[in-house]
Amino acid sequence: MEQFFDLIRASVANSLNSLWYILPEFILAAGFVLMIIADVFWGKRYKNIAPILALIVLAFTLVFVLDQFVLISESPKDLFSGMIKLDRLSAWFKLLFNFSSVIIVLFSFRDFQLRNNEKGWGEYYALLIAINLGMHFMAMSGNLLMIYLSVEFVSVCSYIMAAFLTGSQRSEESGMKYALFGAVASAVMLYGMSLLYGFTGTLDVFNDTFFVGLASAGILSATVAVLMTLAGLAFKVSMFPMHAWVPDVYEGAPTPVTAFLSVAPKAAGFALLLRFIASLSTEFSVLSLENGIAVLAIITMTLGNFAALWQTNIKRLMAYSAIGQSGFLLMGIAAYSLTGQASILFYLFAYAIANLGVFLVIGYFSNTFHSEEIDDYKGMGMKYPVASACMVVFLVSLVGIPPTAGFLSKFFIFSATAESYVLGGNIMLLIMLVAAVINTVVSLFYYFKIPQHLYLRKAKTEIVLDKGNLLFLVIIIVMALLTLFLGVFPNELMGMMQL
Repeated sequence: MEQFFDLIRASVANSLNSLWYILPEFILAAGFVLMIIADVFWGKRYKNIAPILALIVLAFTLVFVLDQFVLISESPKDLFSGMIKLDRLSAWFKLLFNFSSVIIVLFSFRDFQLRNNEKGWGEYYALLIAINLGMHFMAMSGNLLMIYLSVEFVSVCSYIMAAFLTGSQRSEESGMKYALFGAVASAVMLYGMSLLYGFTGTLDVFNDTFFVGLASAGILSATVAVLMTLAGLAFKVSMFPMHAWVPDVYEGAPTPVTAFLSVAPKAAGFALLLRFIASLSTEFSVLSLENGIAVLAIITMTLGNFAALWQTNIKRLMAYSAIGQSGFLLMGIAAYSLTGQASILFYLFAYAIANLGVFLVIGYFSNTFHSEEIDDYKGMGMKYPVASACMVVFLVSLVGIPPTAGFLSKFFIFSATAESYVLGGNIMLLIMLVAAVINTVVSLFYYFKIPQHLYLRKAKTEIVLDKGNLLFLVIIIVMALLTLFLGVFPNELMGMMQL
């Protein structure tokens, strides 16, 4: 009995000591509650109170996350009896989440659809903060229960945001499809986790008991359990075969929501995937892991890039592009190493800047002529020279052409894959590398379809210039300059990613 009380006292002491390390999460949680209260009492009188509060909350969170990133050394902190792990990897991902969210808040502030939504937008910004909280815990999860709870937290808020536009059939349909696909992925993942718990007797994926239990379960049983668990993570990162929701949801959701879903939750999914794959390297042979992920990477990038060739709606095109980009990111996981990990982190940051930039330009044009069809971009290059030039920079970065950050991100991913092939001799990595080069060439054809319409086609109708999007334009220019800067001076960012 005394041992039982000692265990309780130790657990309580560990939890109390852990509280200081989740201060950014406390700020997000408090900010969420504050924004709900502010919207109820003052939302109608002060329409802009929600975005202003969101920016303040994210600014304070960023300050404390930066402090964590500086202070956390090579030794990670196990918090709440191992439920979550705070290390430089999780802190880096939290920086990416908050950076993306700040851009989305500014983006949403000038979005025509959200500003004129019937039910207001206070709940929208509160949901954005709530998703940030869930993504923070996704990046820090070291426990199957915490993984499930954080993924579901992010998913449920994402479903609501995708269907946020009142009276929009496309938005409501996208939210419903997102929720249905998410429910299936969640159920499969939960069943896989229950199998893992049954085999190992522990929820801690980094516990020695987990390693021993999974090894003794038999390769077939363990593989089935792992694959079912990975289904939920595959859903978050738009990986084959859990990618089917992406085109419809991206097309139907409000443009700022689409931009957000294409970057932040996907990065959170890769954070979990990195941790989970690292924990499995003891139970499964490195060769079998490499081969399995390499096959998924090849299928994902090929499906996304070839399907994008026939798209006429720009948001749908970017949806298939996002699937293809997930395939490239999976290359870094297949070639898992310190080099591979750093290349994934750089790729995610470069991809986030370029992808957010593209959607900012889409929002800029959508506010002007209320269309997302590529045909309606004809002749816009001369009428909107700055936004169009920035769009070309972002697309060049997504293809992977110098002197952009996208070129270096692809170079690092390809180099990590080639290095792993040379060291291990696994022919599957070489096949994956060849497939990635082919897919990069294919992506040229659909990405450059947009500049072709911007500069080489005549506008179908006379368009009245809208001068009310100055905030959009400033953010777009800053993002384009950042893309070019990181393409020329990547050393500082890569130094931060040597975790």
